[in-house]
Amino acid sequence: MFTSFPRLIRCVALGGLLGLLVGAARAQAVVPNAVATPPTHPQRLDDFLLLARQNSPLLRETANQVRQNAIDSLVRARQNGVQVAGIGAAVYYPSVTNSQGENVVGYDNAVTNGGNYAALAQATKPLLNRFQLQNDYRILANQGQQLRNAGRLSALDLRRSITDQYLTAYAAKTQLSFSRSLLGQLRQQDAPLRKLVDAGIFKQTQYLSFYLSVRTQEVTVEQDYLAYRRELGLLRTLAGVADTTLVELAAPAPPPPRPLAGLLAPSQRQYTLDSLRLGLDRQAVDAAYRPRLNGVLDAGLQSSSYLPLALAHSVGFGAGLQLAVPIFDGHQRQLQYQRLALQEQSRRGYRQFLTVQRHQQYDQLQGLLRASEALSGRIREQLRVAGALLGAARRQLTTGDVAILDYLNLVTSYRTLQFSLTQAETDRLRNRFALDYLAE
Repeated sequence: MFTSFPRLIRCVALGGLLGLLVGAARAQAVVPNAVATPPTHPQRLDDFLLLARQNSPLLRETANQVRQNAIDSLVRARQNGVQVAGIGAAVYYPSVTNSQGENVVGYDNAVTNGGNYAALAQATKPLLNRFQLQNDYRILANQGQQLRNAGRLSALDLRRSITDQYLTAYAAKTQLSFSRSLLGQLRQQDAPLRKLVDAGIFKQTQYLSFYLSVRTQEVTVEQDYLAYRRELGLLRTLAGVADTTLVELAAPAPPPPRPLAGLLAPSQRQYTLDSLRLGLDRQAVDAAYRPRLNGVLDAGLQSSSYLPLALAHSVGFGAGLQLAVPIFDGHQRQLQYQRLALQEQSRRGYRQFLTVQRHQQYDQLQGLLRASEALSGRIREQLRVAGALLGAARRQLTTGDVAILDYLNLVTSYRTLQFSLTQAETDRLRNRFALDYLAE
C-alpha cells in the first residue's frame, strides 16, 4: 500500500529541510501585505479583504505555528547533539547490629556500602541514528507544509465569507438607492396631483391611494436603510473593522473566469501531504524498532562514605556505550502498520469524494452562472420597458390622461422588477466568485 511513498519522501527530504530554515519568512504568505496601510473607512471589496487578513487571529496563529515548526526543527537538531546533565546523590543506608555484631535492621553492606554520595557531570550523545534523525526532519518538514497549506485554506475561507457578506451588503445598498430614487419620483408627483384633484380631474379617494403609496414607500426606504446598516455592520464585524461610519459600498469587480484547480488546490494538496505523512509515520515505526546506541561520558566524585578524606580520594571519570535492542513487544509493530493502512484507506476515500464534489460544484456553478446572466438580461429588458412606460405614465398623469391606480400599478411592477434585478445580479456575482474560489 505504501510502495509509492519512498520516492515522494525523498522529494520532501530534499526541499523540506531548507523550507524549515526559511519557514518564518514564508509564513508571511499566510498574511500577505501585512505592512500595508489599512483604509480608515473601507468601501471596496479589496479594502475589506485586506483588513480581514490583517485582523484575523486565525491567520496570525497559523503564521506563528509555521514559525514554531521552524523552531521545532532546531530543537530536534539540538537533541541530537551532546546533552550534559548534572547528577547529585546523597543517600545513607543505616543498619542496626546486635551484641554479636550481626545485622538486625538494614541492607546488606556488601550491596549498599553504607551510602552513596555523588556529584557528577554526565554527557550523552546519540550514535548511529541517521535514519531516525532524517525521518524526524522529514516529519517536521511535512508538518510545516501542512501548516502553510492550512493557512492558505483559512485565507480562502476568510475571503469567501467576506466576499459573500460584501455582496449581501452591496445588494442592500443597491436596493436602498433604488427605494430612495423611487420615493423621490413619487414625491415629485404629489404637488401636480393635488392641483388636479382641486381642479376636479381626479377624485379625492384616488389621491388618497397615491398618498398611501408614498407613505408605504417611505416605510420601505426606512426598512432598506436599516437592512443596509445591519449588513454593513456584519461585514465590518467579520473583517474586524471598528468603523461605524455609514459609507457607500463600491460595486464589486467580478473576477475573470479561470479553470478548475487540480491537485495543486489547497484542499486537494492537503490529502497529498497526508499521504506523505502516513509514509513517514510508517518509517517512524521502523525507526523505533532499530537498536539505539548512545555514547556516555561522566566525571565527578562518587563515594560510599561522606567523610572528607573518602570524598577527596573518590574523584574520577568514566566512559562507555549504552545499547538498547527491542526484542519482543507483543506484535505492536504489525498493529501499527494496520492502523496506518486504515488511515490510508480513509484518506483515499476523502480524496476521491472531494474530487468528485469539486467537479460537480464547478459544472453546476457554470450552469447557474449562465442561467443567472440570461435572467439578468431578461429582467433588464423588462425593466427598460417598464421604465419607459412609467415615464410616459408620469407625464400623462400631470395632464389627467392616466388614472392614478394605473400609475400605481406601474410603480409596483417597476419596484418588483428592480428588486428581482438586484437579486439576480447578486446571484450572478456570487456564482462568479464561487467559481473563482474553485480555481484556487
